[in-house]
Amino acid sequence: MAPSDRFPLSSLYDQRGIIFAFLGAALFAFNSLMVNVITERISPTIVIFACLFAYLPSVAFIRWDYGERYRSTDAILIVLVGLSGLGVLVLGVIAFSMPQIGSTSAIVFSRPVICVVLGKVLLDEPFGISDVVLVFLNFVGVILISEPPFLFGGDSVGYEGGISGLLVAVACAVCGASQFIASRKLVQRDTYDPALLLLTTGITGMSAMPVIMLVDDVDVQYVTTAADWGLLVLAVVVCGFSFACTYLALHSEKASVVSLIATTEVVISYFFQAFLTDDPVGWVSIAGACLIITAPLKYAISGIFREEPSHPEEEQ
Repeated sequence: MAPSDRFPLSSLYDQRGIIFAFLGAALFAFNSLMVNVITERISPTIVIFACLFAYLPSVAFIRWDYGERYRSTDAILIVLVGLSGLGVLVLGVIAFSMPQIGSTSAIVFSRPVICVVLGKVLLDEPFGISDVVLVFLNFVGVILISEPPFLFGGDSVGYEGGISGLLVAVACAVCGASQFIASRKLVQRDTYDPALLLLTTGITGMSAMPVIMLVDDVDVQYVTTAADWGLLVLAVVVCGFSFACTYLALHSEKASVVSLIATTEVVISYFFQAFLTDDPVGWVSIAGACLIITAPLKYAISGIFREEPSHPEEEQ
């Protein structure tokens, strides 16, 4: 069937992974801005604990008929996704609470590079020259927007807390890549259930909260006003939908593709912040934004003109 005959409904369905990935990135960007505002008045630990409740309603959407498919190795992968998702949430809050936001962004959003390597080695996902170029352009774009001091100069080259801050950012990137790779492995084994993964992330987080609160040596700032409650509830809802969109995207797209599109969160966050603070938008940042959006544009356009189904498992 010709591409023109398939557009727009069939073509949109074929690109649902790209659409969900971009929507998840937009929601993550919006949620990050809200969290930055909230954590000025509420302890990050409380924000993390509240966000975990966003995953619990997914129990109503679990595919209980998948029960007979699961093997012991699937359970390990599901727990790994839950732990990785929790790591992204906790380490992300810690990493972006440090002064060197530019350096942190450059490291955290190096996730596509890790996904490319692990996806090829562990999942044997196809990856061509054009994908390598997109990963390179994406990473350069993140560098141009975040302007890390170790490349662009600044008052401080390092992190607050020294090497520990660097390790937190690296660990966040590794957790994000592990989350994507383990999810795609479940897709290959035909045991992927986004709702179950959301619930697992929530339960894992709830179980880990006593440890997180124990090591948190910052004085707790509680929710005291109606405005704070409103922002916190909104952040919880957006957080839940952003993770749900990401898991839905991984159901139909490669880990490397989803991770590339997810970096558009950097672009959206930057322009959100520029709009809200009236900060000038530099040409370097605009160039970086253009490089980052090449990946979603490329995959969206190629999806429109794709003749065959992109995912053979859907033909079964």
